[in-house]
Amino acid sequence: MKLDLLDPANTIIIADFDGTFTKKEVMGKKTSALMTILMDEKYLGKDGLDASHQLFNHYYPIEIDPHIGEEEKIDLMQEWWEKSFAVMKECGVSKEMLLEVCDSPLMQWRDQLLDFVKAINAKEIPLIIFSAGGFGKLAIEYLLEKEGVFADNIKVFSNQIIFDEQGYFIDTVKPIIHIANKTGHLLVKNNLIDLKPSRSQCLLIGDSLDDAKMSIGIDFDLTYKVAFSSSNQEHFAEKFDLVLPVDGPFGPVIDLIK
Repeated sequence: MKLDLLDPANTIIIADFDGTFTKKEVMGKKTSALMTILMDEKYLGKDGLDASHQLFNHYYPIEIDPHIGEEEKIDLMQEWWEKSFAVMKECGVSKEMLLEVCDSPLMQWRDQLLDFVKAINAKEIPLIIFSAGGFGKLAIEYLLEKEGVFADNIKVFSNQIIFDEQGYFIDTVKPIIHIANKTGHLLVKNNLIDLKPSRSQCLLIGDSLDDAKMSIGIDFDLTYKVAFSSSNQEHFAEKFDLVLPVDGPFGPVIDLIK
């Protein structure tokens, strides 16, 4: 595909958040998701931490396995999130804790990410952040607002936590968004985008093989897919037009919208 075919004035961006806008490794620790930072005895206690690690060790290999069928993966990823949210509730996770996680030094933007957001804001390019993060909408909007870059052209579609009057986790808004149901069909169904958008081109950005599905069900004339990855290169090359280093900068993506 010739990149000059991607016209910023005719483009909508659909992007993942955890591991896409943020770095996957910080100070020698894997931090691909804010939920990873939450998995600390400080927040969950020993029993909750043990339970979370057991869930991660069981379900994460399933999440990244390209050979598992779609329907089976949807059921298993739903099961993972339901069990993870149950652990959070049992451990008394609060809104205050989640915002503290957002402020952790382990949460770092990918290099040039903020330059990218400022560039699309200046050009008024619509951005849909489509995230399966455990406390996604709260965290994403908080982090972007803290940087002063949360603008009218940005929509966030992610899991939403319901807190009680004391600020403790009690439930999540349904449907639960997870990696296996993160498709354009869900965006259309929830009125984030029209089935046939007025802008006919899509720049899709993610960091997992399943992120390639974020535009499925939306009638674009052209979709250009970018991924940040260092594993399963053969599979990523089949699904994405451009594969960048796992913790590479956003510079090459900025070049796509100039």
